[in-house]
Amino acid sequence: AGNYSAYASTFAVFVDTALPVITDPQAGDDAWRKSSGTVYNVDFTDSGGSKLQSVRYAVYSSTGRTGTELAAFAAGLIAGSIGSDSYTADWALSQGNWDLLPNGTNYVSAQAADAAGNTATLDDVFYLRKDLTAPSVTDNQAGDDAWRKDASAAYNVDFADTGGSLIDRIQVKVTTGPSQTGTLISDWTDLAAGVNSAAYVTDWSVGASTFSLMQSGTNYVSVRVVDYVGSTTALSDVF
Repeated sequence: AGNYSAYASTFAVFVDTALPVITDPQAGDDAWRKSSGTVYNVDFTDSGGSKLQSVRYAVYSSTGRTGTELAAFAAGLIAGSIGSDSYTADWALSQGNWDLLPNGTNYVSAQAADAAGNTATLDDVFYLRKDLTAPSVTDNQAGDDAWRKDASAAYNVDFADTGGSLIDRIQVKVTTGPSQTGTLISDWTDLAAGVNSAAYVTDWSVGASTFSLMQSGTNYVSVRVVDYVGSTTALSDVF
């Protein structure tokens, strides 16, 4: 019959084969931490046109995503449904993931995905150091029953820090009564500062300046140890 019709269909195909880019201006975090909330500067961009969809992090106990997986990328969402060519806001680990980390050095890797499904990963964008363990005091010293006229006596009270940040300072306090009661003779005074060691086991004296403040009779000495994240342990009446 010679009848015919024409049909035209026009459609576009959007192609994005370019991987997102992760830029890491963040150095390793050498400060020891005892709480979460520190933000880090690792940026993400996408130049392929489909725009960023999500950015994530993972945490491992060793470099190169080796050792123990402490937080997987699936659990480390920084931002989702981004819809932008870049994400440059500084970001922190979630409290839940922070709680999973052990004491010591932990290594963080980053991952970015765009709307086309392209994914880029950059290992070890920074490391962080965690120490939740308070230092300890070991009192090997009996009460000093000898009467003293000067500060020459040395006492056996030891200090340790196993959390990783190391001992910062050791302090002494002197009172006229037990359990830090009575008259305050000398408030917390540095016995040693900047120790920077996991242990301090050298026998020590109270020092001439502290001894000169002591009353005639019985004086009670208490000690306090502080590590580099600020965790503190005190023990009353070590002698």
